[in-house]
Amino acid sequence: MFRYETHCHTRYSSACSQLDAETLVSMYLKNGYAGVIVTDHFLNGNTAVDRSLPWERQIDGFSVGYEKVLAEGEKRGLQVFFGFEYSYLGTDFLVYGMGRKFLKEYPEIMRADVRAFLALARERGALCIQAHPYREAAYIDHIRLYPSDVDGMETVNAARDARCNRLAEFLADEYGLLKTGGSDLHAAGQSLLSGVETQEPLADVFGFIAAVREGRAKPFLKHNEY
Repeated sequence: MFRYETHCHTRYSSACSQLDAETLVSMYLKNGYAGVIVTDHFLNGNTAVDRSLPWERQIDGFSVGYEKVLAEGEKRGLQVFFGFEYSYLGTDFLVYGMGRKFLKEYPEIMRADVRAFLALARERGALCIQAHPYREAAYIDHIRLYPSDVDGMETVNAARDARCNRLAEFLADEYGLLKTGGSDLHAAGQSLLSGVETQEPLADVFGFIAAVREGRAKPFLKHNEY
């Protein structure tokens, strides 16, 4: 089986992450992963990017985490793909297949209604997954669910408790949604890891999207051996 991380953050682009490229790549290689999708917090989330910069420079700054992990992964044999975590009032969505060129051309997505953004992303072929849908935190005033606006739910999040994941699984089943797993990694010391596993290696993020849509990518949970 080939294991892929679908949800991780770097310190270069996510203000809440401790992970540099070298540590991140070392940790996933130690745990037997074939690749990772870097999903730093987008510019409407807990970003490390200077929001006073012009839009294109903000996207360049946002992409630094991915680029550094990509360079390190190419040196050491770990596949690295691009994604991001879009936020709305503490509700988060993992978006795959919407590249940097597209983001530079659409600064209006920062002003769009969340449902309008998700519709646009899906129209353009992106895969939209609601991350940790039942997460609770002091800064989240209530849980918001968007099962009719996304392709799937993150039903295994290694940073959340079992109840949160069980509820996400139930919601996905009730709505007939796709299911993914992810570590939501911010620090190398996290005890559990997740992601999806496939029987064949993935060529790129679009191969990942196809594998999820066709049921060839299955969520898993494992102990961190790093």
